[in-house]
Amino acid sequence: MIKVMLVEDQRLFSEGVEALISNTEDIQVVGVANNGKEAIEIFKQCLPDVVLMDIHMPELDGIKATIRVKETHPDVKVILLTTYADEDLVITGVNAGADGFLLKSLRSASLIRSIREVYDNEIVLSGSAARILAEKIRDQTYSKKEILDRKLRNRNITLSARELDIVCLLMDHLTNKQIAEKLFLSEGTIKNYISELYHKFDIPNRKKLLQYLQKVLNRKN
Repeated sequence: MIKVMLVEDQRLFSEGVEALISNTEDIQVVGVANNGKEAIEIFKQCLPDVVLMDIHMPELDGIKATIRVKETHPDVKVILLTTYADEDLVITGVNAGADGFLLKSLRSASLIRSIREVYDNEIVLSGSAARILAEKIRDQTYSKKEILDRKLRNRNITLSARELDIVCLLMDHLTNKQIAEKLFLSEGTIKNYISELYHKFDIPNRKKLLQYLQKVLNRKN
């Protein structure tokens, strides 16, 4: 029997999940808490296998409560629940030790399946959370030049390999002379490349070009 604890401040949602679980043969609710602070106390009494933890709660939020649970009982599985997924929430939740990140809008069957999977040492993620993590991994895998090239192509801006080298060195705040030395080209050739870049981006000067490139690189897509 999988022992589950619900930590949720919205009574309607909590009661719905509890009713859903009561119809299963292998899962039972052993504790319910309305906020993170209360959850820590009730957790000590019922010692569940899996905790369904809302992120946004009064007293102590779900991420901080997850850290507290994992510090003393690292083998207990915690699935974070939220109405939406953004990068900060997903990354912070994973770093806190959560074993899953699900949206409250998921289907009943998916929730039951997720409880069973996380109990069997699987990581469970909603589609949007999985996409956020995949994008983060891609950004860490590719070099700055590759990421910039991909993001510029998404904006229908295609640079040659040499132009990409130059814009990346520009973003490292190198002078024309330093770029020329790095690429074994003349300073005049570098000036010509940069003039062509101004034309290609329709941007009049170096400062504005750098601001634009940095903005593109920092955007999520």
